[in-house]
Amino acid sequence: MVDPLQVQSTVSGFLTRLGFPPSVVASCDYEKDQDIYQVSLKTDTPALLIGYHGETLAALQLIIGLHLHVHSDQWLNLSLNVNDYRQRRETSLHSLADSTVEQVIATSQPHMLPPLPANERRIVHLHLSNHPQVTTSSQGIGRSRSVVISPKA
Repeated sequence: MVDPLQVQSTVSGFLTRLGFPPSVVASCDYEKDQDIYQVSLKTDTPALLIGYHGETLAALQLIIGLHLHVHSDQWLNLSLNVNDYRQRRETSLHSLADSTVEQVIATSQPHMLPPLPANERRIVHLHLSNHPQVTTSSQGIGRSRSVVISPKA
């Protein structure tokens, strides 16, 4: 296990070298039960770090994970979050799924959500996994992969 303060320091230094302003403040917590380092970034300009639909955030998470691997010789499970973006996005996905379930139940027709990244499709699948009236599946290839919500037979 790597010390969370070391992860925090490495992330802060990495972001500084990338040219992000010093107003970006990093903190890190290690969740032992899930074996994951939760890195939280606070900033006045979250859009720079989040990017379009979280793409910059996902890329930063990957690059920082690789950077940490090089410095620690260990693969670390890492979750990067900016100003609680991931929690807000999860709430938004739950709302989208719930409103789509209402449409599916009312029409008895399957409905396809817009294309989502794998981690967001997983959130929808898990949210609806125990729903008594609908089932979920994924369709499509690559970036155009979507969740399909269908009524149970």
